Amino acid sequence: MGAGDLLMELKGEGFAISTVGDRLVIRPASKLTDTLRAALRAGKPELLALLAGAAAPTATTAPLPDRPYRLAPSEADRAHAQPWDDATCARFVARVTVFLRRGVAMNDADDMAERLHLRDVDADERVVCLECSHFWPGRCGNPALAGLMGAEIGRDLAALLQRCGGFKERSV
Repeated sequence: MGAGDLLMELKGEGFAISTVGDRLVIRPASKLTDTLRAALRAGKPELLALLAGAAAPTATTAPLPDRPYRLAPSEADRAHAQPWDDATCARFVARVTVFLRRGVAMNDADDMAERLHLRDVDADERVVCLECSHFWPGRCGNPALAGLMGAEIGRDLAALLQRCGGFKERSV
């Protein structure tokens, strides 16, 4: 399992992940299984790099490495099972525009907006940092409520669907 997959699994299970220097901080630590602890130890350098944003080049030069938000063919079929109305199209374009303004490459912005459309179709309550009014590239303006130990967040974490107590929808 790669660091991106591990990060997605942990976030999906409700863990808050951050760094302090060269340490990983996982909360609540009491929920960690021995298997997850071993995976964290094995992937620590890559996880630290992902969370610091150092594992990927800048958004304007290349796409994210794993692109976990890119839809699989079966997901794309589900996302497009119903025709998109004007409101859906407008929401998609608005999302792409916000992501582009925040420095996300065009292909990534399009893929991420597609992922968020599927999230809406599935009535999934998870969010991404990139659509939060507290987010600025590489930083969370509300880290305490977001469950982070510090304000710095990496690009992969900013694009990861997650539950966040500090989320505030960005008006477009």
